Amino acid sequence: GDLSVRLFPQMRRRHDEFSVVAQDFDAMVERLSVLVKAREELLHDVSHELRSPLARLQLATGLARQTPESVNASLDRIDEEARRLDKMIGELLTLSRAEHQSLPDEQYFDLLGLLNAVTNDARYEAQIPGVEILLNADEQQDYTVKGDANLIRSAVENVVRNALRFSLHGQQVIISLHKEHDWLVISVRDHGPGVEADKLSSIFDPFVRVNSPLSGKGYGLGLSIVRKVVTAHQGEVSAVNARDGGLELTIRLPHWVV
Repeated sequence: GDLSVRLFPQMRRRHDEFSVVAQDFDAMVERLSVLVKAREELLHDVSHELRSPLARLQLATGLARQTPESVNASLDRIDEEARRLDKMIGELLTLSRAEHQSLPDEQYFDLLGLLNAVTNDARYEAQIPGVEILLNADEQQDYTVKGDANLIRSAVENVVRNALRFSLHGQQVIISLHKEHDWLVISVRDHGPGVEADKLSSIFDPFVRVNSPLSGKGYGLGLSIVRKVVTAHQGEVSAVNARDGGLELTIRLPHWVV
C-alpha cells in the first residue's frame, strides 16, 4: 500500500533484466499514485460541492418550520436546490459513463448530421440571449466516425453550451468541421472573455470553473466530460484563446472510412 516505494534508484547499476523490471515497476507505481490522488481529489471535490446545496436545503426546511408565512418561498428554494443536486449527479454519472463504458465495436455515424442537430438545438436556446450560432462545413465530404453517437453529442453540446453561456447579445458562436489527414476536426469559437492563460491547461479537470460573471451556476464538469468522451474515442481536445478575443476549443476525432 506504500506508493512512495521506488526500486530503480537502488538497482540502476545493474544492467540486466532486474533493473528493467525495476524501472517498469516504478513507472507502474507512479501511474497508480497519480490515479489514486486524482480519485481522492475528485471525492473531496464532490463532497465539497454537495455540502452547499444540502446546507441550503436544511436552512429552507428550518425557516419553513419557524415561520409558516415563508413556506412557499422555502419550497421554491428546496425545488431549486433539488434541481441543482439532480444536475450535478447527472453530470457525475455522465462523467463516470464516459470513463468506464465500453464503446460499441461496429457503430458508425455521420458527424456532420450530429453537428446539425446540436446546432439547431443551440440556435433555439440562443434566441433569448440574442447570440448567432453558425455552422461551417463542406457538405460534400464524408464525416464518418466510429463510436457512441450519444456520448459524442453530449460532449459537443457541452462545448457549444459553454460557448453560448460566455457570449453576449449580438455576438457569434462559430462551429466548424473539416478533415485534416486522418482526423475530423470540430472547432467551436466564441467571442467572450476567454480564459486566463495559466488556467487553459486545467479547464478540462473536474470542478474547475472560470472566474467570470458570465459563467453561471455550473459545477465545472462539462469540459471534464468532453475530455473523457473524446479520449475514449481515441481523439484529442484542446483550448486556446483566440487572437481577437474569445475561446476556441478544438476536438479531433479519427476519421473512419467504412
